[in-house]
Amino acid sequence: MAERHFLHLDSAGLRASRVHRGQVGLTDHFTAADGPPALAAWLRGHPQARCTLLVDLPDETYQLDTLPVVGPRDRRQLIARRQAQLGLDTPYITHQPLGQSVDTRAGGPPQEKILFAALNRPAALQTWLTAFEQGPRALDGVHLASHLAAALAPQLPDLPPLALLVWASPAGLRVSCLDGGRLRFSRLTPASTFASIGLWQTCHDEARRTHQYLVGQRAIDRTQTTPVYVLAHPQDHAALGSACPDSGELRFQAVDLPGLARRCGLRSPIEDSDSLPLLLHTASRSRQLPQLAPAALRRPHQRLDASTLLGALAASVLAVSLVVSAHNLLEARRLRQQADAALAESLAEEARARSLQGSTPRLPRPADVLQADLARLASLQAFSTGLSSFLHRLADALDTLPGVELSWLEWSLSPDTPQTHALAIVELRLPAGPKARPDLARHIITTLHHHTGSAANAQAAGTPDDQSPLRSPGGQGDAGTRQTLRVELTLRAP
Repeated sequence: MAERHFLHLDSAGLRASRVHRGQVGLTDHFTAADGPPALAAWLRGHPQARCTLLVDLPDETYQLDTLPVVGPRDRRQLIARRQAQLGLDTPYITHQPLGQSVDTRAGGPPQEKILFAALNRPAALQTWLTAFEQGPRALDGVHLASHLAAALAPQLPDLPPLALLVWASPAGLRVSCLDGGRLRFSRLTPASTFASIGLWQTCHDEARRTHQYLVGQRAIDRTQTTPVYVLAHPQDHAALGSACPDSGELRFQAVDLPGLARRCGLRSPIEDSDSLPLLLHTASRSRQLPQLAPAALRRPHQRLDASTLLGALAASVLAVSLVVSAHNLLEARRLRQQADAALAESLAEEARARSLQGSTPRLPRPADVLQADLARLASLQAFSTGLSSFLHRLADALDTLPGVELSWLEWSLSPDTPQTHALAIVELRLPAGPKARPDLARHIITTLHHHTGSAANAQAAGTPDDQSPLRSPGGQGDAGTRQTLRVELTLRAP
């Protein structure tokens, strides 16, 4: 008897599980380093296995579109044309009907809503499908894990017309939008990206981001509170409630994951908040999941039968068009070589991406680096409001000095005591002509000190003393040239 196996594909690798009479058991796990050769060896060791591939990757695209209601033949042509217009460079694309809608304001004909879903990084899936393409085994199907949200919807208590469904699995945290019990949108956050902040805090953040995106797409009314159903084990409900408080936009509701699994017919025990056993069991019982696999990959290999006479007759007919057949064969070989080259390039890109990911520093950063940054931030906090107050006092001082103009200002922390002191260097233009006071420089320094409350000192390079006349930057002392004075002010932290 054939064994039913489900292969769960995520960013970390491939998990093979046996599903039989409500029991789900993990049999093997292949990492990305193992690759298709390990899967091919596993297939040779399970000659009677019927395999279904469940894809759970973050590289997904969802597009909602409307088509006129037409006959089956025209509908297939319209769907194929619309898929081509989407411009998604991937063979793994599927669609799902979401019912009909009528624009009552325009009075037009009814329209059919279609949700197109695609895997926009085909190399991640094609890498593993080579084990089936090069072997004698055919796949029963290839499905997206996000489509299981609609299969779980009937088992959720009091599900409203519009809600978010969240579950955790080894692939990460998935947030899906259900519209009338049908999938409207889904996004997966890989587990490697939220290891530092925790699962339930990530649940709160990703639910909020998904809600904001759907509000921007006008799929959710911003004035209504959206319920969020989170599949979790009862032992995690307290942590979930603490990390995910209700707000005016979202209302979180914990769903008993083991209880939901029992209602769905799963007999395997669930010990934590991992929803993968429930997902595999639901996939084994669902018959209407959208199909991602091309028909050629799912069609069983034909075997020779007793009707070899018809084959001989067909061969004699084909011999007449030998030249055309040879041309087609050469063209097919050329296309196959191009496809192999493209696949090799995609695999090389995947390897480079994994190498870059491995060499990227992981967060959080070391504690000593963070403490140094926080200490630096604390030293800057003291001067966050000091500059505005200082500028007001400087303006008051300049109001009492007619003819003196501010031409330049520099603000920085003191190199000696940056935690408690700051430096402000101002450059002032002094009045020109014979009316300038001989002690003007000392008068300016005294006025600045009085108004700003800071220690005011003229820089040695540009400070005229009281015994010598002020000089211009060019060194000429004529009365028509305006001299400058640079003063250094020392400020304490407020």
